[in-house]
Formats: sequence, structure tokens, C-alpha cells
Amino acid sequence: MKVVALLAAGSTLIAACGSSTKSSSSATTASSGSGSSSTTAAASTAPIHVGEILPMTGKEAFVGKWFDHGVQAGIYAVNNGGGVLGGRKFTAKLEDTAGDPVDAVTALKTDLLYHPKVMFGPSSLEIEGVIRQFGSLPLVDFMEGGTTQLDYMNYPYVFRVFPSDSELLAGEAYYGYHVKHCTSAGLVYTSGSNAQAEVKPVTKAFTAQGGKIAASVTLVADQSSYSSEVASLFNAHPQCVFFHMDPQSASTFFANVRQLNDMNIPFITGDTGAATQMANAIGLQYASKWVTGMGAPPAYAQAQTAYTAAYNAVWKTTKSLPAAPAMYDAVVIAALAMDAAKSTNPSVYVKEVTKVAGGPGTSCYTYPSCLALLNAGTAINYQGVSGNENFNQYHNVFSSFEVQQFSASGTLNNVYTEKASVLATLYNKG
Repeated sequence: MKVVALLAAGSTLIAACGSSTKSSSSATTASSGSGSSSTTAAASTAPIHVGEILPMTGKEAFVGKWFDHGVQAGIYAVNNGGGVLGGRKFTAKLEDTAGDPVDAVTALKTDLLYHPKVMFGPSSLEIEGVIRQFGSLPLVDFMEGGTTQLDYMNYPYVFRVFPSDSELLAGEAYYGYHVKHCTSAGLVYTSGSNAQAEVKPVTKAFTAQGGKIAASVTLVADQSSYSSEVASLFNAHPQCVFFHMDPQSASTFFANVRQLNDMNIPFITGDTGAATQMANAIGLQYASKWVTGMGAPPAYAQAQTAYTAAYNAVWKTTKSLPAAPAMYDAVVIAALAMDAAKSTNPSVYVKEVTKVAGGPGTSCYTYPSCLALLNAGTAINYQGVSGNENFNQYHNVFSSFEVQQFSASGTLNNVYTEKASVLATLYNKG
């Protein structure tokens, strides 16, 4: 894993955005209040601080990199697409949560010293440590990850731009039952709360279609052997296996599966299955035959073109990391909400988030085109690179999914498309 290189790249970018205490303080002065005409001309050019609290270290540090890549591409698109409120630039400060709810509290407190006007993060791993604080601050937050604990959340300042794992798991179940013709499944989930929260939804979605659960195994992460767990699983003779684990645990688990000659049925997982870290941990030779993950659907063409250009400008590649598109959209939505409200005050522009993201209004696909419509007094409906991003009453979104699988050479391919309407039906049954 090129962790050091990616972190260095992120640090360089953040520094380039000018996220100093002085700049952030200027942004706070400029954006206090509702953005009225009393704002001074000098303040109108001050940068707007945005915060990031992401898991850049820990067991799932790779997802932090996914999210940061999207946030930084979004900041580039906004800053180079006209800026916010007549040209003000976003500037970011990234704090590491280490994937831990306690460390997330520290990360949030540190970022608050820079007076952010919007927050991106944390992930599912640590959101419960800080989610209640966003309403009392107040501070608009775009949360990353699909934890089922937020399916029916009532936090007016928190928005999730990722579909819930309940929908993702419905997609896994649908693929296993209808495409792989699996009627008897095994479950393998690590003991952490994030993984365990998936057991009930995938069970309900799978059994709702007529399948049955043959065995359910819980793994303690990062053990030296899972031979007994593997034996218990396959003694039940499952036709497929749904799983969630970190790459280190997966490396050991799948090595034990191969030792027992049981690497011969479909293994189905969520978005971590679209990560090179997971494929390499399992072994590309085996992952390319037996393991599938879930990925984002094809984007709107205009949104995809704008995203690819911004991503390439920041990260010098057109090959996006998984989940980065949704965070790019989150940045664009935040900027458009500020533009629509003519304010960077979270208690003011929060009311515009669902409006610019879900209309009713004219469909638009890039920050400059949406901004032009707003400046002309036209209501908009932003159609993003990760989908329509129409928030429901619980500030959640629904999406179609691509079932994805790596080739033996390491290329990630789409092997099946699942429609949002089908998954929403299964989600509701769950």
C-alpha cells in the first residue's frame, strides 16, 4: 500500500489550499452571520474553511484515502469553477480519526479551531462518537459510509451522500440469489460494530427472496488463524458466502479457506470488495474467480467529465478511487447551498442543501453550470457524478449499483447492474 505517498500528496494539497489558522480565522470573520450586504469588501474574498475528519490510519485507512481524494477534487472544482459567493475559495484542514470514535472526538475538536463552515466525515467506523455534536454546534456535516445505524436518523445538520449498507446489502443478497443462484448462504463478519450492523439487513434481504442462512460466523479481527471458523462455516455446506472484514483479517481468512480447498463458491461483499487492498489480500488469482464487490453506478456524462478533469488536476490520474465521486458531489452540493442561501452560515444554508441536491429545479451537472443558473435566479437540481443525490426525509440517498470483480491482472470490471428501484423494494422489506 502506498500509504505514505498518498498522505504526502494529501498534505501537499492541503498546504497549497492555504489552510492556515490565519486564513481560517479570516474566513470565519467573513462568513459570520447570514451573508448580508453589511459584509465588507475585504471579507468577501476571504477563504472559507472546510474540515475533514477521516480515518487516515487504522484498519480501514484506505477508505479515508478514498474520501479525501473526492473532497480534494471537489474543492478544486469549486475553486476553479467560480468560487463561492462571488469568488471565495474553499480551504481544507484534514484531521485523522484513526477509525476510532474516541479519536474522532479529538479530530473534530482540533478542526473546530479553524472555524469550519462545513465538515466532511467521519466514516461509519467512528460517526457515532461525534454525530450528536453537529446539531449543537451548529455545523453542516456530510458523513461518509453506509452504516445501517443512520437509516432513520433525525439529525438536521447531517447528510449522507452514500446509500445505506441496508441498500448495499440488499444488492449483495439480490446478486447472490438471482444471479449466482445461491439459496443457502454463509455469513462471515468481523466482531466490530460496523461489520455486525450488516448481519441483520443482509439476512433479511436474503431470506425475503427465499434464501436461507446455513451458517453465521463471527471473526475476531487480525487473528493468526481462522481455521476453526472456516471449518465451522463449510461444515454447513453454503452455496455462497456474504462477508465483511478488513484486508488483514481477509488475508488470513482466505488463506485458511484455500488450505481447506473450499475456495470454490461465490464470496460476495460490499464496496470494500472494489478495493485493490482487499483483492490483493485475498489474492488476485482467487478474487478474480470467486469474489465480487459493489461499486457506484455509471455517472451522468457531463458530471463525469467535470469530475475526471478535477480529479486528474489534483491527483494526476484519471483513475478514481472508489467512493471518491460521492465526496466530490458533497463538496459541490455544500458550495451550491451556500450560493443559494447567499451565506456561509450553516444555520442559514442548511435549508438549501436538499433543495439544490434534489430540486425541484433545472437539472445541472457541474459546479459552474449550476452556479450560473442560481445567479440567474433559477432553481436547480444537481445531478452528480455519483448519482442524483436526492436526500429523503432522513437525509439518506438511494442508488443503483454495479457488481464488480477484479481480473487476474488487477483491472476492476463491472459484471452486473442492479437498479435502484429493485434494491429499494428489498430495502423496504428489510
